[in-house]
Order: sequence, then C-alpha cells, then structure tokens
Amino acid sequence: MPDPILILIGTQTGNSERVADDVADALAEVGHTSLLVDMADAVPEMLEETDRLITVLCTWAEGTFPDNAVEFYDSLVALAPDLSHLAYGTIGLGDHLYDPYFLTAAYRLEDRLDTLGATRALPIFEIDKGPSAEDLDGAQAWALRCAEAFERVRTKMG
Repeated sequence: MPDPILILIGTQTGNSERVADDVADALAEVGHTSLLVDMADAVPEMLEETDRLITVLCTWAEGTFPDNAVEFYDSLVALAPDLSHLAYGTIGLGDHLYDPYFLTAAYRLEDRLDTLGATRALPIFEIDKGPSAEDLDGAQAWALRCAEAFERVRTKMG
C-alpha cells in the first residue's frame, strides 16, 4: 500500500482545516490514506519522505501566510530541499475583497515547490469567501482528481 497522502494545513480561522478534513474523508472513501498536519508542526524534511502532497492554505490580510504557515514557508526557502520526487496540489482559500492579494500565499507556496523541483499535479483549486457547501463538494471532487493525477505523475517520473 502506498504511503499516505500528506495534507498540510495553513489556517488562520479554521476554514482550511475544515476543507482538509473533508478532502481526507473523500480520499478515504476511495481507499487513500491521508496524514493531516498543521503547518505549525510541519518541517521540510516531511516533504523528502513523501511523494504526494496536498496543501490547503488560506491567504491572510494583504497577501500574507497564516500565522501557522510562516515558519514552514521560511524554512522551505532557507533549506531548499530537492523535491524532484514530489507531486503536489493546492487548495487556496481567500477573499476577492482583498484583491490584488487573493490567494497570494497559496501561489507563493506553489512557486516555491516548483522551484524546488516538485511537480504540480493539477491547477490550484480556488475558494473565495468560503468554504460553502459547494466549495467543500468542489474541493472533494478536486482531491479525487488530484489523487488520480498523482498516479499519472508517478508513472512519468518512473
């Protein structure tokens, strides 16, 4: 059985955690195991030990990371691990009222993962002012597509 899909949660108010829990439940229904980790407890070495990652991350205020994600992001920048083995997807939460900062943190994290050699399995799933019931359903469907994309990426990587 493959290792669990690592789900990292960057949240300020708990909305990202709610989405991540729903995503993990949807993945479990089709036989995938997940490991949910608050970004406050995450270290870059965790990414070296997995080949599948989903990040669920809000953007706070004027484009900043939520408090629990700042140290993780900064350590990714400082340590710059080789993530060429990693496939990932991102669910970004934000509010268009804060344009031009909508999902800035999620896009910055994706850019960092790309720079470190990771492969983006799917385009970001965007949640605006949510999560509504529709957003949660969409995130679950996206996560199932992401799990399928992980397998395609794994095949390409050999």
